[in-house]
Order: sequence, then C-alpha cells, then structure tokens
Amino acid sequence: MIRTFNFSFILSSCLFCGTLFAQKKTAAPAAKPAADTSHQSAVKKVTATPVKDSSWLVPGGLRIGVDLGRIVNNIYYPYRQEYTIVADARLNANTYAALEIGYTNTPYSDTNYTYKGNGMFATIGLDYNFLKRQYVNEKNMFFGGIRYGISHFNYEVPTYTIHAPYWGGQLSGSYPKTNVTAHWAELVLGLKTEVLKNFFLGWNVRTRILINNVDKDGFTPLTIPGFGSGSKNAVFDMQYTISYVLPFYKVRERDVPPKVKKPVSTR
Repeated sequence: MIRTFNFSFILSSCLFCGTLFAQKKTAAPAAKPAADTSHQSAVKKVTATPVKDSSWLVPGGLRIGVDLGRIVNNIYYPYRQEYTIVADARLNANTYAALEIGYTNTPYSDTNYTYKGNGMFATIGLDYNFLKRQYVNEKNMFFGGIRYGISHFNYEVPTYTIHAPYWGGQLSGSYPKTNVTAHWAELVLGLKTEVLKNFFLGWNVRTRILINNVDKDGFTPLTIPGFGSGSKNAVFDMQYTISYVLPFYKVRERDVPPKVKKPVSTR
C-alpha cells in the first residue's frame, strides 16, 4: 500500500510540473507601452495654421484738371495771362505722382516802358495723403507735397523812357529779346474733395524758392512763368482746382502680416 501511495504521489507531481511548463510556453508576451505623441500632434497643429493674405485693392487712376485761380488772376492782373493744367496719378495707397504744365503770356505797357514776355513751364513731384480713410474707396485727400519747377521763356522791352527832370530831358532805348531758363523748388499743402462721383474740388497753398539767378545784364523779367514775380527769390501762392479722375486701374494695399508664433514644447 505504501508503494502504491508513493507511486501515485510521484505521478501527480510529474503531471503538475508538466502543466506549469506548458502554461509558460503558450503565454502571450507583454505589450510595449505606447509612445507619447501628444507633443508631435501639438507641433503639427501649430505649424499647419495658414497665414491669411491681408491685402485689398483701392481705387487708382489719373486725375486731370485746371487751375481756376489762374483764370481769376487774369481778371485782376491783365498783364499776367497764365493757364495751368494739373494732373496726378496714384502710385500706392497714400502716394501720388504730381505734374503741372502751363503757358504764360505777359504783355505790359505804361508811360515808362513796354514789356513783352511769354513761355512754358512745368513742375513735377510727389504728394502724400495724410488723411486716414474711413472706408476703402474713399478718395478725399489732405496732402503735402514737394515739386521741382522749370520754366523756359523769353522777354523783351521794345521801348523804354527814363525821365530826368533835374537835367530837363529824358533817355530812350530798348532791350532785345532774351531767352532764360529758371529753376525752383516748391512746398505744397492742400485739400482735394470728391463733390460728385470722380469730380474733385481742391485748393492748396505753396511756397516757391528760386534756385538760379535770372537777371540778364541787370534787367529783371517782370514775370517768370509758373513761378511769379521775377524780382523775388521766394514767393507765396494759392491754387484752386477742379479735376476729374479716370479710374482705369487699381492699387493693391497691404497690411503688415501677423507674426507666426513658434511652437511651444509641451515637455
């Protein structure tokens, strides 16, 4: 009986050990921990954000008009007949190229002398609009500008008489036709307001400073076309204009794009 018991114990032990070995062999391996991808997702989400184009179109065009002040000036100063065409073109949102061309005729006569002069003039420069627009299509302007002016003209004195009461006589003579070119600089400040669609009324004040000497043989021209009095080196003037815009192009205005922030590490 003891043998039978020992044999049964040994057999049971062998079966139990075999079962444990089989379980270890067939057990599935432990899964590896998943990698932390939250940082990579955050980086991709930040860098993938598109930057919007913050630009728009504003009305451009060529504005052409006339100086009404010169027409009025012809009434009060008949000896100074001047006609001026003004123009400007928009370069960007606030900057304009400006041009003026004109013609002056100066017939003058009194008891002392007879004067004749005429010539062409032109100014070219830039205007900057300081007025903050209330809406994109607004065209009104409060501007400041700078100009370079040039005039080529001729003048002559067919007859002149110098009276000498002390000596009881007079001296007569003439001054031949002389060609002159004058150069000057201008500073301008003014307004332009749209009163009807594409129609503008404007005014400006300006200071002109003569750059070169125009005296020839001590005889000063009565008027420098486009500048003013030939006897002054600096003059002050006003201009009243009516003009019309030909809106055949537009100008793109850009805003400063927002800065893209760098991704912040989540570690």
